Amino acid sequence: MTTQRKAMHAGDAVAEALREEGVERIYSVPGSHIHPIYDGLSRVPQVKFITCKTEPNTSLMADAYGRLTGKPGVCLVTAGPGAINSMAGVGQAYGAASPMVHLSGAVPLKADMEAFHGVDDPAFVHEMFKKITKWSARVERIDDIPEVMAKAFHIARSGRPGPVHVELPRVSDYSEYILQETPAVLPAYQRIPATVVKPDPAFVDQCAQRLMAARAPLLAAGKGVIRQGAIGLLTKLAEKLQAPVITAQDSIGLFPEAHPLYAGFFQRQRCHQLCMIALERSDFVLGTGLRAGAAEMSELRERAGEKRMMINGFDDAQTTHYQGPDERVADPKLFLEALLARLGDYQRPRDEAFLQQLATRKSDVHAQLAANVAPHVDDNPIYPGLLMQAMNKVLDDQAVVASDVGLCQMWARVFRRIATPESFMQSGVWNAMSNGLPTAIVAKMEFPHRDVIGLAGDGASLMTIGDLPTATEYGANIVLVVLNDGSFGQTYMQQTGLYGHTYGTAFQSPNFAQIGEACGCKGIRVSDPKDVEDALKQALAATKGAKAQPAVVEVMVGRHVQPKI
Repeated sequence: MTTQRKAMHAGDAVAEALREEGVERIYSVPGSHIHPIYDGLSRVPQVKFITCKTEPNTSLMADAYGRLTGKPGVCLVTAGPGAINSMAGVGQAYGAASPMVHLSGAVPLKADMEAFHGVDDPAFVHEMFKKITKWSARVERIDDIPEVMAKAFHIARSGRPGPVHVELPRVSDYSEYILQETPAVLPAYQRIPATVVKPDPAFVDQCAQRLMAARAPLLAAGKGVIRQGAIGLLTKLAEKLQAPVITAQDSIGLFPEAHPLYAGFFQRQRCHQLCMIALERSDFVLGTGLRAGAAEMSELRERAGEKRMMINGFDDAQTTHYQGPDERVADPKLFLEALLARLGDYQRPRDEAFLQQLATRKSDVHAQLAANVAPHVDDNPIYPGLLMQAMNKVLDDQAVVASDVGLCQMWARVFRRIATPESFMQSGVWNAMSNGLPTAIVAKMEFPHRDVIGLAGDGASLMTIGDLPTATEYGANIVLVVLNDGSFGQTYMQQTGLYGHTYGTAFQSPNFAQIGEACGCKGIRVSDPKDVEDALKQALAATKGAKAQPAVVEVMVGRHVQPKI
C-alpha cells in the first residue's frame, strides 16, 4: 500500500533531498533568501549545521570535506553577495576534482532591476557559476526540486568529481517562501547513482604489454588516484613493476616519501630532483589519475620528451585534449584493478642499484635542507626553515597539515615529511588564499583523534580568521600556526626579485596570539628561535584532554626565499 505523501514547501523539499543523499554536515552563513531551507533543515536532525562566520569559508570547507571523505561537501549561502563571496572555494573544488554541491538562494524569477541582492539580470549568479562548475542550475518550479537536486549530486560524484551550483529563487524580495507560497505534493526523492568510465580492455592490454616490455617503466600519478580511493592499487602496481612513482605537485602524499620507489613531484617549471632522475632513466611512462590538457600534463609531456607514453585520463569523457590511441579516459581505480589483473603473476626483479641511487639522493636532499637551516638557527626574526624542522619533529605521520597559499606553502612543500595525502593539504591549482584555517577545521571534525595543523601567513590569516571562533564553537581543536612577517610574503619576494623593490605588499600585522585568546584558543607568540619547538608542543598539548581547546602559535619570522630541491 502506497502512503500518500504530504504537500511540502520548497525548503522542506531541499531538506528531504539532503537527508536522502546522506548529507552529514552543511557549511553555511544564514541570510533571508535561504530562511525557508533553514526552516526545513530544522526538522532533519541527521544533517548537522556548521554556522560559519565568513562566506568564502563555507565553500572552502565544503571543498575540504569532499577531498577528505570522497562525498560531496555541501554549502549553503544566501542570494547575490552570499553566492559571489563563496565562489573562491567553488573554483578551487573544480581544479581539485573535489565533489561539492553549492546551494544558494536567488532573487525572484522575474525580479525588478536592482532587486534586493540582485542586479539587472535575475539569473546573473547562475550565469557566473557556469564557468567554474560541472553544472549550474536555476530552479524555476517547485516540482523540479527533487530531480534537480538528484542530478546535482549525481554530477558532483560522477566521472571526474567536481562542484555543481543550484540556486532557488524567492517568491518575492521579502517573501518567506521559495518559488511558490502554496505547498506541493512532490514525487519521492530518488538518488541517481554515480557513473564511472570503465577502462577499454584493449587499452589495458596494451598498457600491460608495454610495461612488461619496458626496460625502466615509470608511473606518473595525479589526484584522480586519491579521489577514487586507488592509492593502495597504485602502490601494488609500482611494487609489481618495480617502477618509481612521480606525482603531480597538487597530489603530494598519494605515494609516501618513505617508500623506496618514491621519486618526487613534477610541476610547471620546477620539478623535484628525484623526479628528474626517474624521468631521465625511464623508457616508458604510464600516467594515471591525470587530466589531458591540464598544466601538469603539459609539463609531463615536455619532460618525458620522446619517451613512449600512455595516459589513463581522469576526466568525465574523452576530449580533443587526448591525443591518439595511447591516451584514454577511465576511472583510475577501475583501470588499476584491470591492469593488475592483466599483469597477473608478473613480477619485475628489484633494481638494487637504482633503489640505492634514489635512497642516496633522498638522504642528500634532507642533508641539504638541514645544511640550509644550520646557519640560521639563532636568527631573529626566526628563519622559516627552523619552524618547518620543528613541525616535523613534533608531528607523527598521521598528522594533518593544511597549508594556506604563499611562502608558508612553499616552505612546507620543501620540508614537510609526507606519508599520506593529508600530510600536506594545499589549495591546489586554484591557489585561493585563506585555505588553511577552514581546511584544518574540517579535517579535525573528520579526524578528531589526529593532530591537525593549519599553516598560514599573516596576510592569509587576516582573510580567514573570522572563523577561528567556529573552531572553538564546534570543538575543532586545531593548532593554527601563523607565520608573521608583516607582509604578503610571496608577492613581496616576487616584486623584489623582478624590480629590486616592493610596493604595497607590507602592512602592520596584529598580535595573532591575542586574537586567538579572544576567540577561546590558547595563544602563544614566539619571537625567540629557541622556543619554537616547545611552543608547538604546548599548543598540541592544549588540544587534548578534558579542557581541550584550539591553539594559535604566532611565529615572528623573517623574509626569506625557500630553498629549492
